[in-house]
Amino acid sequence: MDDGGLATWLIVAACILFADYIAVAETALSSVSRTRIRTLAERGNRRAGKVQEALDHFDRTISTILICTNISHLAAASLVTVAVTRRWGLSAVTISTVVTSFAVFFLAEMLPKSIAKKYPETLSLACIDFLSILILVFRPCSALLAAIGNTAARIGGGEQEVSVTENELYDIIEDMTESGSLDEEHGDLISSALQFNDLTVESILTPRVDVVAIDIDDDPEAILDQIRSQNHSRLPVYEGSIDNVIGILRIRRYIRAYLRQGRDLDLRSLLDPPLFVTRTGNIDELLPVMSRERQNMAIVTDPYGGTAGIITVEDILETLVGEIWDEDDVVETAIQDQGDGSFLVDADEPVADVLDEIEFEYPDEDKEEFLNKRIGEWVYEQFTNVPRVGDSFTYRDLVLSVARMEHNRIRRVIIRHQTEEKKEGTA
Repeated sequence: MDDGGLATWLIVAACILFADYIAVAETALSSVSRTRIRTLAERGNRRAGKVQEALDHFDRTISTILICTNISHLAAASLVTVAVTRRWGLSAVTISTVVTSFAVFFLAEMLPKSIAKKYPETLSLACIDFLSILILVFRPCSALLAAIGNTAARIGGGEQEVSVTENELYDIIEDMTESGSLDEEHGDLISSALQFNDLTVESILTPRVDVVAIDIDDDPEAILDQIRSQNHSRLPVYEGSIDNVIGILRIRRYIRAYLRQGRDLDLRSLLDPPLFVTRTGNIDELLPVMSRERQNMAIVTDPYGGTAGIITVEDILETLVGEIWDEDDVVETAIQDQGDGSFLVDADEPVADVLDEIEFEYPDEDKEEFLNKRIGEWVYEQFTNVPRVGDSFTYRDLVLSVARMEHNRIRRVIIRHQTEEKKEGTA
């Protein structure tokens, strides 16, 4: 070897370039969407197939990357040290080490990885051919490292890493729906099932103000008239106030008893014991409880022991399969496109469902809050006083306005993109 001549520095540059390539490949493969790569592979993209293979055996891939990274870094550092020692002596080694460390860190680590993080799909496809050759060459070493790692994991009692995250499942469903391999209804059903264990009772209950209930002290004729005015198969029965629910009345049982006994019937003897649940309970835990107790309805309590509302098995099932319409139900569109870029929304609709329906993207940190909150409740929280029709607030690019009130309760909300309002203002 020459005394720190041009050939040595060319080899050092080649080592750094090789380290750049390895750093780009590592970050691109770690950041790329598995769902997107799988979709490209299914469409016949050869390189995407190789990327998928590398991701499916990522322990082997990362072992190869680590081996190549160490080889390139050590080779570059060793060559620089030898070249500097021969040319300037041992006194220059310290300075050369500092300079080399900085150059390797910036040129072979930070810069290529920051670029690969921005374009993971493009760069993973570009790097995969040569990386596949390296994986094949270093396969014996990778196998040895993998065996050592697996042994250490067994000794340490490490848990198996989750291979597919929840967000990736949503991406898979979306890609399958867009490609036509899964129809939209089945896609919505699967997405609802994934969200099922995150929903709380509070997000789907019928609120107290909408609950139809029977006073135990009413006379039989009044109760019968109330039953005739409703289409429910069961009604809660209270004593004194709605906060003191004492039972659930099955309507058919009451009518049969009334026809036999008339005014002499004992309403208390007809009641089923009520099931009380809290607002914060998860519906995936409540459903088996209601099934075990053979209860179709549960009374939801507030933190003070009062009645916050009711929840039925039908309410829970509708979160999975969508609205279940009875023959007597009046069909209403919960989200109406006004044709001018705005939407008229029922205040009882969940915020997450509405924003998804109008195709508005919101940050992940808001997802959990929106999943269990209704539009009316969300809008109400934005004002210090009881809002009035026309009052509005802005959330990112959306303007939400109160469209209809009923007894200090928001019933309808208009949602409009802020850009649409600006267009109207300049028109």
